[in-house]
Amino acid sequence: MEQNSNIKEQCRLLWKAVFGDSDEFITQFMARYFNHEGMLFIEQDTKLQSMLHLVPFELDGMPVAYMYAVATAAEARGKGYATKLIKQAVKKAKAEGYKAIATLPADEELHGFYARLGFCGKYRTTFVTPDGFDFGTGESEKDFTAMLALDDSFMVGEKDITLIYEKRG
Repeated sequence: MEQNSNIKEQCRLLWKAVFGDSDEFITQFMARYFNHEGMLFIEQDTKLQSMLHLVPFELDGMPVAYMYAVATAAEARGKGYATKLIKQAVKKAKAEGYKAIATLPADEELHGFYARLGFCGKYRTTFVTPDGFDFGTGESEKDFTAMLALDDSFMVGEKDITLIYEKRG
């Protein structure tokens, strides 16, 4: 998965196509939180097919990778790309010392998809960032994350959680 020179622009285009977010919102993420090391992706014929971003957060003092903007181009769906990237994200997060991975599935079908990959729970989540960037849905009453523990020291009870952005490196 060699990064080409226009991966940021391809990321922007795929994001827009899949999520329909405003250019302003995508630009804010790209300027403040995008980093090449945190983006995992699959290209085919130099076209971005699938992507996800690992963003560093903390939960109760423990490092948690937040898996954000998991997206696959419409023509590339059903090929297992997202599953492959999520499995890579788990390995990467473990290697980098994260205690868990969190993600915010957009609907019940996606909660089921993530559950098949080991993610569990539905935790009402508040995101805290230095600039107030909303890593949720834009409607906080719908922000329920699923978690995957990466080591035995990580435990979350049945409670609301607060993920605090923790810039690394």
